Amino acid sequence: MTSPRNVIITGAGSGIGASTAAHFAAAGDRVFLADVSTDRLEQTRAGLDSALVSTHTVDVTNSKAVTDLVAQVIETAGTVDVVVSNAGVFDGCAGVQQTTPELWERVVGINLTGAFNVVKATAEPMISQANGRIILVGSIAAQRAMPDGLAYCATKAGLEGMTRRLAYDLGSYGITANLVAPGVVRTGIRATSEEILGDLVPDTDVGVGTDQDLMDKLIPLKRGGDPEEIAATIFFLASTGAGYISGEVIHVDGGWIAS
Repeated sequence: MTSPRNVIITGAGSGIGASTAAHFAAAGDRVFLADVSTDRLEQTRAGLDSALVSTHTVDVTNSKAVTDLVAQVIETAGTVDVVVSNAGVFDGCAGVQQTTPELWERVVGINLTGAFNVVKATAEPMISQANGRIILVGSIAAQRAMPDGLAYCATKAGLEGMTRRLAYDLGSYGITANLVAPGVVRTGIRATSEEILGDLVPDTDVGVGTDQDLMDKLIPLKRGGDPEEIAATIFFLASTGAGYISGEVIHVDGGWIAS
């Protein structure tokens, strides 16, 4: 794939998604920013020095809305070269006793079903063009139980299984599928999750990311990551140099997975 590539990024209104958008925009790619919040999308767009960036208010739990977005991209640009499925919410470390059926369904709907909607909609055009890069954003929570809640851990583990199956299904068409699994990252996910989940979510001001002593104990680098550090890995997976990487889970976590 050569620049300008056509790139869809969900959850692009803040944090990792916004930083990822900056990487692709700086490379001269045509970037389609999707998020449930129009205001956050505009903030991301305002920070990008590129005329090839457009914003699209989309709820990833709505499969038709996602399909319509992909159809619009195809109509406008002709191909979908890269998709970054990044939209997600945090459940405030809710354990089984705190996880109501409503909270479970909402988190699963956004984090897992939303990712399915995105990859389902983009797989067909990628198959038709016989190339593409699918990159999902997971979490160390798929491998470590401590940092997050029941629904969050379950959805992030589900994304890992989805990624491996996508690599198997789509490899013969020249499409790669990989997952980036961050550890603690300095984003606004707590605030945005409270906004999206409302009263369903318990206190989100908890977890390893709020406790320096825990970070010192669990993370060899003894700090949280910057969104830029996650975005750089995502950008690499979309590059020609990553053309033989598929079905992988890449942890960007300061060494947490090794401890």
